[in-house]
Formats: sequence, C-alpha cells, structure tokens
Amino acid sequence: MKCFRSTSINTIERVYTEGIVPSCGRNSRLIGDVRKKVFFSEGFHGTIALLIDFNIVYNKIKKNQMKLSDEELYSKVINSKNIREYLGEGVYLTFDSENVVNENNAVDGFTSEKINSELLEVAMTVNSDDDTFSYSRFDVVHFMMAQTNYEDIKYSGIKWPNTALHERHNKKSEEEKIRINQLKIRQYYEENQELINKFKTNKYKLVYIPLNVFINEIYANKEKQKLFKMC
Repeated sequence: MKCFRSTSINTIERVYTEGIVPSCGRNSRLIGDVRKKVFFSEGFHGTIALLIDFNIVYNKIKKNQMKLSDEELYSKVINSKNIREYLGEGVYLTFDSENVVNENNAVDGFTSEKINSELLEVAMTVNSDDDTFSYSRFDVVHFMMAQTNYEDIKYSGIKWPNTALHERHNKKSEEEKIRINQLKIRQYYEENQELINKFKTNKYKLVYIPLNVFINEIYANKEKQKLFKMC
C-alpha cells in the first residue's frame, strides 16, 4: 500500500538530501501533537481522513472555538484566508508501506525511524489530454476524493487538542464515531465540490515520480508545463 506524507515544498530539497527525519513540525503542533516522529497516512482513505481532521482543527482555531497556546501558530492561523494559504505550497511524498513500521494507525500513522530519500516519490496529477501536471498537495487529495465515496471511509478517531471533547467522543460507540466522522468528510466534499469534481474524469491520472527525478527534472524546471508523457 502507498503511504502519503504532506510536505512543504520549501523543505523538499532538504528531504532529498537528508531523507525524512523524525521531528515535531508546525502541523503537528497545531493539533497538539508533540511527538517527534515521521508522520504519514496509509492509502487514499487515511490521507483524506487526516486532512479532514486538520481542516476541522484549523477552522475551530480560526473561529476562536479552540485554544492554541502557541502564539506564533495562532497568529498564522488567524491571519490566513483558509487552510490552503496557511499550509502554503506543498506536495504529498509517498512510499510503500512495506518499507516502514507503522507504530500507530492508518490515519495518524507514524514511525520512529528516518525514511531515506531513495524510498520516496512525489504524487502528481496529470491531464492526459495535454500532459499538464500538478504536484499541489490539494490537487492530489482532491483527486483522491474524486475516486473515493465518503461512506467508504471507516474512521473513528479524533485528534483535536481538547481533552473534554476527546473524552466525550470516546464514550460513543464505534459505529457512532464512524458516522460522525463521515458527516464531517461529507461536509468537506460538499464545500469543495467544484475542486473535487474536476478530477472525476478519466483524463486525470495520479502518478508517482521518484524524488530525485522530481527534484532534478521537474522542481528545477518549474516554468515548463510539459515535462513528461503518460506511459
């Protein structure tokens, strides 16, 4: 199975040089996670579920419905227009699950071990009509959503940094927790329907480019629109 990790484009060259090193980054701190790990999600379902959780936390902080002790992060959330602006330009790095030991679960997956750069690929959407492509993490996750019914995502977890809310959630039955999370995923689908529907056509494909090829042939030539043909 493919695993996916959302990564800022500003760090992609360092990842190419050093691999992915266990750390506690900005996104982890936003959801109250202080563990130093390499975080990732398994497959389309896990990746979609994690983005939804992150989006919920972002919106609650922005609406002052949730406290955030990190003043720098709080300022960045409040002063950003939306989650896309807050996160900035980024990609989904991907690797095979057989190459890591997932110490948690399919959505909030992590490993304590460094992942070497030669194991990494970059997920990209490609329009086979004209060979244009996008490595935007939002285009990639919206492609995933276009291929996935929200009812099929059986996710019962919660990652909000709010102990009382977490405790209330865990008192519910497994079926009820899944139902609640599916409603949240459906809401995101509905709010971003136009962006998702764009990928509901056979002309779009998801391809995986080795990180070294991405760095040397695509990222280094960002002004080009046609850099490879579909196989």
